[in-house]
Amino acid sequence: MSNARHRLDSLIAELRENPRVELLDHALTEPLPSDRISRIIEESGSRLPDGVEEFYRQVGSFRLDWRCTVPEIQQGDSSDHGVVDILPIDRVLGDWSGVTWFPTGEQEFRPVVPFDFFTPEACVAFERGDGGVFEEKLSYHYFGEELTSMNRTFGEYVDLLIASRGYWYWPKTLCAGYEDSAEVADFRRNMPLIFPDYDDAMFQPRSEGK
Repeated sequence: MSNARHRLDSLIAELRENPRVELLDHALTEPLPSDRISRIIEESGSRLPDGVEEFYRQVGSFRLDWRCTVPEIQQGDSSDHGVVDILPIDRVLGDWSGVTWFPTGEQEFRPVVPFDFFTPEACVAFERGDGGVFEEKLSYHYFGEELTSMNRTFGEYVDLLIASRGYWYWPKTLCAGYEDSAEVADFRRNMPLIFPDYDDAMFQPRSEGK
């Protein structure tokens, strides 16, 4: 994770040069001061997965928005673009009441800690267990309805985020049970048209324990 910022910078540069892509928006912010990051983590009472703190010592937040210009892909459809919205660490470790859970109502998803808020209705998230210990594998969460492990560590997630270029709903490709969903079908059909180096084998569900 020592080169996370450079890799995200390179991703922006690649999309800017891709004739099949129109880069709409991007923002790679500076990290918070080291002592403030340490204080935020300590005050949250959380124990983060490997690589997360190191990532945030290089990256404050990351926003990316693009659409494809390939004639074979219908324009204006949700499947013609990509979005990444990696939140700053103080937001990730902040209070999610009223978003993932409600003090006077539904609390099933209280352990969910959003990280990549790529669309208003869904996100990639950590799960916080007893004593503030985060699960090592990240999850896909559809707010109020679904929580499914992607069976990938944080480091693997960053690798795949870059390989997917944040294509619309790409995290669902890693989750068992979504193989026939419209979003996954669009991803597998359109990615090779936009990115010739696309490797479908990277974006498959992985069984538990692997």
